[in-house]
Amino acid sequence: MKYLLSLGSNTGDPMANLKTAIGKLEEKSVFVEDWSSVYATSPVDYAYQNDFLNMSLIVETPHEPQQLLSELKNIEREMGRVKTIEKGPRNIDLDIIFWENGSFESPDLTIPHKEADKRLFVIFPTLEIIGSAGCFGTEKSRLDHILETGQDRFSGQKIEKLCPFKIEGENYGWENR
Repeated sequence: MKYLLSLGSNTGDPMANLKTAIGKLEEKSVFVEDWSSVYATSPVDYAYQNDFLNMSLIVETPHEPQQLLSELKNIEREMGRVKTIEKGPRNIDLDIIFWENGSFESPDLTIPHKEADKRLFVIFPTLEIIGSAGCFGTEKSRLDHILETGQDRFSGQKIEKLCPFKIEGENYGWENR
């Protein structure tokens, strides 16, 4: 099954944290098919913290949504994430944004992610790669529409495309777009 994930980090070495998290995905039978560039973004909700590095991934896995969430939370724990302030600083944040089979609801997981369309740090990296999945057409159209019509909802959010991201010696980024 295909999913679109969002990754973020703003403590320690954020770039190294993103790389470590991606490396741990395969250990959990979550295989990266495509990845966005890295974006520097301002924090949302809790502003008194460092800027984040964010990116999106398209992954393939045999896991159902609840099992994938469990594996992502395991990676966060393995990397030492401790939640001290809601929406506060974190060394790694791994979120499920979309699922190729549409929606899913449980007490601790909602797909599509209920905050995705309010966050530039999700929208920009996601739009960079979503077309390659071949299964998120409706979601892509919705995000395109939100960017075209909903600028007011992003007041105060800053985002800057920093650099392509390298995985296993492959350089994937601007020159391929």
